[in-house]
This record gives sequence, C-alpha cells and structure tokens, in this order.
Amino acid sequence: MQQSADKPTILALDVGNTSVKCAVLVRGRWQRLARVATRPVEHLGHRLVEGFPEGKPRSMRPQRCVVSSVCPPANHAAEAFLLGLGIGEAEFFGRDLPVPINTKVREPEKVGTDRLLAALAARELRGAPCIIVSAGTAITVDLVDPQGCFAGGAIAPGFHLSARALHEETAMLPLVEPARPVEPAGRDTAEAVQSGVYWSCAGGVVALVERFKESPGCGGAPVVCTGSDASILLPVLPGGDSCGEPDLLFKGMAVALGLPP
Repeated sequence: MQQSADKPTILALDVGNTSVKCAVLVRGRWQRLARVATRPVEHLGHRLVEGFPEGKPRSMRPQRCVVSSVCPPANHAAEAFLLGLGIGEAEFFGRDLPVPINTKVREPEKVGTDRLLAALAARELRGAPCIIVSAGTAITVDLVDPQGCFAGGAIAPGFHLSARALHEETAMLPLVEPARPVEPAGRDTAEAVQSGVYWSCAGGVVALVERFKESPGCGGAPVVCTGSDASILLPVLPGGDSCGEPDLLFKGMAVALGLPP
C-alpha cells in the first residue's frame, strides 16, 4: 500500500478495558486524536463523537479503518461509530485481519490482539529476542524469543486497578493516585498504600523481566515499555536496554498491514 503525502492512510482505534484511544497515520507518523472512557459502552459512540477535534476524522477520509479490541462489549459501538463517519467499514484485528507473528502458546486465538500487535512492533523496532511491558489496566510482560515468535508472558493487575481494589475491598484504606513514592516506608496510611501499590507492581515487573532474560538466548533481550502508566514504571526497569514507546500498539498495526512502524 502506498501512502499519499497528504492523505491519512489509517484511522485506528485501540479499544481497551478502561479507554479507547484513537490515532491516525499521516505521512508515516501516528497522530493521536482522542482518548475517551470505554464504559459505559452504551454511550461510547457519543463519547467518541464528542472526543474528536471538530471536523475530524470525517474530513480526513483515511484509506481504511482498523481496530484492536480487548473489550468485546464495546466492539459494536466502535464499529457503528466508524461506519457512521462514512469512511468505510471497520476491520478488526483477530476477526478480519491477522497479526502476522508466530506464537508458541497453547491457545493463540485467546491472546489479546493488543499483546500480539505490541510484540510485532517491538520485534520490528528492537529485533528478537525482546521483552514487552505494557502498563495499563493490567500489566503485561511478554516475551518474543530469539526465533521472533511470541512466546507468552505474564498478566497482573495494573497500578490503578491495584489501588482501586485495596480501596474498594477494605473499610478504611484510602484511594490513592499511583506514583513512585519518595521513600519506600510510608509515614501515614495513604503513603503506605501508595508505596505498597507502586513497589509491588514495579517490583513484580522487574522480577519478571529478570526471569525472562534467563530463558535460552534471551540474556540480552531489550525491554520495550508502553501503556498509560509506562512513565512511572520505566525509571525502575533495566536502564541500558529499556526504552519507552507510547505508540507501540499503533505501530504494530502499521507493521501488520505491511507499512513501516
């Protein structure tokens, strides 16, 4: 597919459990357009319309619309929104479009397209092997092995989900905003919760990265970090071979469609 110098090639939606991110590929670069809450899904279409800059994306007329979704209840609203723009039918990765990466998992059809697309992009950007850390509602740590295959990974609660669970499932613990604490030992309850949430999540990721690097041929695997909470996680990851890629999933979409990341 050839890209026009002026016309967007792809309008993309990343439908997550917490938010829907929208971006457009123009002149080989991803431009973020909107981010709206996924739930309640019955009003998602309205929020998508309200969330876009005025006049976009109808005026852009991209060549195709693609979607990666890990929240099936939101799929109809996302698809209806794109159809309503009059710019073509939505193509869903995993339903209409394959993610061209071999896997070594028992049930590849059950792996989220977000994880596969991120792995595809990381492999293209950093080579194989590599480790992908995505910090959002959940924290995923995934491995691309030396042969370039998606070799599986680990899934754990993310920073905000952990903080919310502590608050909602206890009588007296406050809801805190996740952040890296100044001191590891909190001097009041809120600081103690903040420290516990941060270091349990971050420490778990660091431990997983270390274990993944013990896999055959993976000792020098670079770490690619993405997701809404990547900025508070990246500072504790191995410094020499870790990098942040905020548009990793969108870059994976481009690679899957035969375009540069």
